[in-house]
Amino acid sequence: MSAASLAAAPGMVPPSIVAEGVRRSFGEGASRTEVLRGISLAICPGELTLIVGPSGSGKSTLLSVLSGLLRPDGGGVRVLDTALWDLGEEKIDAFRLRHCGFVFQGFNLFPALTAVEQVILPLQYSGVGGSQAVLRAEEALDAVGLGPRAHLRPSELSGGEKQRVAIARALVKRPELIFADEPTSALDRENGRIVIDLLHRAALQRGATVLAVTHDPRLVSHSDRVLRIEDGRITEDDRPATRKVTTLVEEKRP
Repeated sequence: MSAASLAAAPGMVPPSIVAEGVRRSFGEGASRTEVLRGISLAICPGELTLIVGPSGSGKSTLLSVLSGLLRPDGGGVRVLDTALWDLGEEKIDAFRLRHCGFVFQGFNLFPALTAVEQVILPLQYSGVGGSQAVLRAEEALDAVGLGPRAHLRPSELSGGEKQRVAIARALVKRPELIFADEPTSALDRENGRIVIDLLHRAALQRGATVLAVTHDPRLVSHSDRVLRIEDGRITEDDRPATRKVTTLVEEKRP
């Protein structure tokens, strides 16, 4: 089955991410483990798509391959109509900087920087500085409900607040693509709901492509689409809003 046939519902905009036959292994010789086994899929903008599955199924590896963080062993990935892995490393870095925002489980905040300084950083790397960077960072923090706490450092923030700073940092560049790896796993129910609602809003209001890996069942009802991965293969394509489930049959390896 081609990636084009695995795209979102008919009538929607063209996919922003298309993977064809993606493979990735780790280790050598007898210890070699195939983690991704010829995955093909298409992800469309304007939606929050979740990748779910048991531990070790390849969720985070797939996210890393699709976002330009981990080179696959085989297959192709087109992102925003660019053959991502045909680019050199410097061009891949530049592509991520320009088009992608990232949210990780561990927040990845700098202890010495205030919330607003954390959010300014990606703007500075993108060539936006001075008062314009400060204004945009403050607007991003306001959007996630942290405007009054913009002057605080990570040690003064709760776990949920730290993750919201990380989301503001991912959104401040207004990226077309947002990748999140277990964004709610360290959060309680209420903060997890806030975080996933912020990611969903980025998809619905900004038209961003939001792709998140999670094992948190609380998030499924807040998503537009759920892809289930098992043993390195996509096995289900579920749209919770319609409860229409499609079993994906991928071509067997030669």
